[in-house]
Amino acid sequence: MKKLAGVLYVCLLGGSLMAQANFTDLQGGILMPSGAKDGFIGGVAMGRMIDKNLGYSFEINYYYKSYVKETEVLQQDEGQVTPVQVTTMIDNSTRLLPVYFRLTYNTAVSPKFDLRIVGALGYEFMWNSEVNNVDKIDETRFYSGFGWYVGGGFAFPISDAADLLGEVTYHSSYPSRGEGENAEGLPVRTEIDMSGLMLRAGIRIYSFGIF
Repeated sequence: MKKLAGVLYVCLLGGSLMAQANFTDLQGGILMPSGAKDGFIGGVAMGRMIDKNLGYSFEINYYYKSYVKETEVLQQDEGQVTPVQVTTMIDNSTRLLPVYFRLTYNTAVSPKFDLRIVGALGYEFMWNSEVNNVDKIDETRFYSGFGWYVGGGFAFPISDAADLLGEVTYHSSYPSRGEGENAEGLPVRTEIDMSGLMLRAGIRIYSFGIF
C-alpha cells in the first residue's frame, strides 16, 4: 500500500512540475494577408504554463515574401552551352516582424490529444523594399502598428518533453506610415491590410526557455 501511494505521489508530482514547466514553441507556416501576397511566416515563443490548462509566452515572428520580374534580352550559341542574358526589371520584397504577448488555453480531449485556444496582442514592424529598374525607383518604406490574432488548434505528445502543434488563426493588423499633409493641411497616412488567415505547425519543447 505504501509503495502504491509512493508511485501515485511521484506521478502527481511529475504532472504538477510539467504543468508549471517553462517551454519554447517553434512554429512555421503561411500568412495570407488581404493587402499583400501569401508568404512564409515562422517564429519562436518562450513562456510558462501557469497550470495544466493556461500558459503565457512572448512571441516573435518573421514574415517574408518576394517578387522578381525578369526578362531575357540575349541568347547566345557557344557550342555545347547556350548562355542567356537576363535583366531584372522589378525586385520587390516585404518583411513583417510581429512581437506578441500570447495566452494559450489547453483542454484535454483524451490523454494523448489536447485542443487549444490561442490569442495574442502586440506590435508589428514592416519593411517594403522596391527596386524598379524601369522607372528608376530604389526605395525602402517602413510601416508599423498594433496587431493581434486569435484562433484554435491541437497538440499531442511526441516524447516525454515535446508536443506536436498545429493551429489555424485569424491575424489582424494595419501597419501604416505617415505621409505628411495634403493640400488642405490634413494629416495623411498610408496603411497596408495585413489581416488574413494564418496556418502554422510546429513543436513545443518543455523545460527549455527563459522563464
